[in-house]
Amino acid sequence: MGDFSLFGLPVSLGTMIYQAIIFTILVFILKKLVFKKMVDILEKRKHHIEKQLLLTEQYKQAAEQHLEVSKDVLKQAKKEAREIRTYSENEAKLIIHDAKEEAKNIVKKAKEEAFLQHARPFSHSDQIKEGA
Repeated sequence: MGDFSLFGLPVSLGTMIYQAIIFTILVFILKKLVFKKMVDILEKRKHHIEKQLLLTEQYKQAAEQHLEVSKDVLKQAKKEAREIRTYSENEAKLIIHDAKEEAKNIVKKAKEEAFLQHARPFSHSDQIKEGA
């Protein structure tokens, strides 16, 4: 057929037409068999990704709500802990105060008893001397 030279390279017109026809047939076959399936797969993938993004957004909102609830619970727990600690400290102070008072009373009674016991032998010995 007609061979000619383009940019110094030999080009065969018949081979060019033959390759164009083969390429066109290949594109039609691919369009009928592959492209539809590939587009369907890509559409399914697109819808799946969109669903996953929506689901992720819902989970994110739920997590934020749970975080707020957890923060509120933590604040309440801290408040209760402070109240319990204050109450316990006050109770401990009262117990310590009562224990100190009781200890003072015990020491006072012990001193009085010691004084009375120390004073009795003299009075008892005085009675023995007087009776003899």
